[in-house]
Amino acid sequence: MRQRLFQTAPPLWLIYGAAMVLVLGHALAMLPHIPGRLMQGDNDDLMRLVMVRDWLGGQGWYDAHQYRLLPGDGVLMHWSRYVDAGIAAILIPATWVVGVPAAEMLALALWPALLKCLAILVIGLGTQRLLGRAAAVAAVLIFLTWNKFGGEFAPGRIDHHNVQLLCGSALFYLAVLPGRAYLRGALAAVVTALSLAVGLEMLPFLLMVWGVMGLRFAFGLDGARDWLLGFGITLGLAAPVLMAGQTPMSDWLINRCDVLAPPVLVLFGIGITATLVAVWLAQRLPGPLVRIAVMLGISGLGLWLAAPLLGPCLAGPYADVTPAARLIIDTRITEARSVPDLLQASPTLVAKVLLSAVLIGVMAALIAIKMRRRLDPVVWLAVLQALALFAAGLVIAMTQIRATNLLAPVIPFLAGFVVWAFLRLPRQSWLRVPAAVLLVLAMPVTTRAMATWAAGPATAATLGTNTGAFASCRTNAAMADLAALPKSVIFSTLDIGAAILAYTDNSATSAPYHRSNAAFWNGIGAFGDEAALRAAVLASGADYLALCRGGGEEAALPYATTLLSGDVPAWLVPSDAQQQAMVIWRVDRAALQTGGPSG
Repeated sequence: MRQRLFQTAPPLWLIYGAAMVLVLGHALAMLPHIPGRLMQGDNDDLMRLVMVRDWLGGQGWYDAHQYRLLPGDGVLMHWSRYVDAGIAAILIPATWVVGVPAAEMLALALWPALLKCLAILVIGLGTQRLLGRAAAVAAVLIFLTWNKFGGEFAPGRIDHHNVQLLCGSALFYLAVLPGRAYLRGALAAVVTALSLAVGLEMLPFLLMVWGVMGLRFAFGLDGARDWLLGFGITLGLAAPVLMAGQTPMSDWLINRCDVLAPPVLVLFGIGITATLVAVWLAQRLPGPLVRIAVMLGISGLGLWLAAPLLGPCLAGPYADVTPAARLIIDTRITEARSVPDLLQASPTLVAKVLLSAVLIGVMAALIAIKMRRRLDPVVWLAVLQALALFAAGLVIAMTQIRATNLLAPVIPFLAGFVVWAFLRLPRQSWLRVPAAVLLVLAMPVTTRAMATWAAGPATAATLGTNTGAFASCRTNAAMADLAALPKSVIFSTLDIGAAILAYTDNSATSAPYHRSNAAFWNGIGAFGDEAALRAAVLASGADYLALCRGGGEEAALPYATTLLSGDVPAWLVPSDAQQQAMVIWRVDRAALQTGGPSG
């Protein structure tokens, strides 16, 4: 009966097509809501839009400075122009039909939707090849309903994380699928290089996949040798080309730890050398231990020789961040906070992001242990590799919740494996009922409902909406107040900086980007007391200081609340500009210099 059911079910291409139509339809249906979502959404989406506008407005391809953030030298952003080009590929043709504002909203809706459609194909076709149609449908369903993917591929989400998740998913399936190993390795190298050209957040995941394939080669598993050969040669070509494609020649030798630059290329060079030497000497290396020893020995020697170059990057992208700015990142930026910290501050958020993934991973691990002797070798290796990546990603995610991205690419496949195993339970088995219950409990819809119920009515009513700073300051009225000012430099709290750049012609003094310690400090630390604010305003050259009338983020900043209460230093003069949602003061430069009122 079950076999006849699947034989008469719609073909999978029709299911994938229907899913993609739904994704695109939802994106278009959300068009009227994109402006509001963008206004109260993530800083990165606003900043990405500003960068696209600046590039299309004449700023050079290789010039990634944001000149209106701390004007003068500006702030050199660490983001990739490749993502800007993808968004522009939608935006520019759209302007031929509609005006620029409407074209921007269309690009904001369609860019993540098109990436989501590609992910549906990657996940669906990859899982189908390994586990069949039922598992493929389950994998796509988890992808479409899990909050992690839902957030990163949502309409208006033009940050680079969705590109990286797509690349990570493609890399995983290219590593575990059977057949044409050399070609799969070469394609895996291309998506690896592209992912790292876009950003380094997925570097641990990419290195783990590479390492697991090295172990497969060491134990002589079918296809691993050719896969590594294709991967190593292609990566050695693709990574420098993609770096050169977005980095000006004058910066090719600058050692940066947060972009595809010499330190990452040297790291790749070490790995490629260790991999290819072992592959070429495979016939002379008897047994897995010798092969592993050769790869580790070459890697260790390379890392030792490159230590002066790689050492400063051990601290990650925050190597040059001051302790004060790092404290702001660790305590104020939600995605940078640890899971234990967030479990106290926002357990609902943790549950929505991680609970379903953990349940699926644990269930898949238990099933794999139970069925290990009955699984096809190709499926067994794919599941084992997925579980290794899941476990490593989960450990790293405990330190920063944004590292959930490191385990996300394998969750749909593991969900498909769980469903595949469930369908193989005999009808008379006593395990069917508890297994069905666990399946339902692990579904993202269920975990989200449980998290909402546990949070209580007050929290449930606000889920999916912005509160705090965004609710008070990210409004049309607030931006209208700031846009009405003459072209100037506006000093503000951290979460308003990107909005100032996106919605006005003015310049900002703060935004949450680690390449500028001052940008972090100005938005948070400067509001500790009058002396700190005066020094920061003086250094920034700000013309105005603007705070949210409704409180917002200012409520947590001691001196901001003092200013809003009316206790204002002499160097801040009430502005004549409209002030519907903002309280705006003009900076008296003469008084600021002396610390007292001007003559």
